[in-house]
Amino acid sequence: MNRSILLSICTLLLFCVACEQEWVEPYETYTIKKGEHWSTYRQSSLQSDNLDFTAVFDESAIYQCEIAENQYDINKLFGFSDCNSMHHDNSARFGWCWTNNQLEVHAYCYVDGARITQLIGAVALNEPSNYSLEVTESQYIFKLDQYPSVSIDRGSVCNVGVYYMLYPYFGGNESAPHDISIQLRVDY
Repeated sequence: MNRSILLSICTLLLFCVACEQEWVEPYETYTIKKGEHWSTYRQSSLQSDNLDFTAVFDESAIYQCEIAENQYDINKLFGFSDCNSMHHDNSARFGWCWTNNQLEVHAYCYVDGARITQLIGAVALNEPSNYSLEVTESQYIFKLDQYPSVSIDRGSVCNVGVYYMLYPYFGGNESAPHDISIQLRVDY
């Protein structure tokens, strides 16, 4: 290959690399301030039977509760109300807590006013994890990364759903012991 062709190829490659746009994924940061429970008071609704999102927790998700048994309280990540009712009557969302030196993720539901939770798995800090919550006629189906899906039965009187979104929340009984930041990207 002659020198001018090689120089042209190198110049073209350098131009392509230099002009390549750096893409930044559109995460939104939700911060629960020290002493608070809520990250936001936003009002929105889910317009689908699926909620797919990516979340990243950082070191701020490591905490120690003042009362030892509160360490097992499940904080809320993201989800929605269901059945045209308040979220303590019918809802589905992912929950999380820092226990056993790891960030555990749970299915967290209210079904006809009864709270139902189930451990799904654990996620690494500073790494994106993929979450999916599907509403079927009779169940909520939770999926997290490579873990087996978890299904929880929906309410028996739930035949129509208006879903208002439920955003990150700390607690249980105690409020956030320090600022906690969570990055979310809704993928629908």
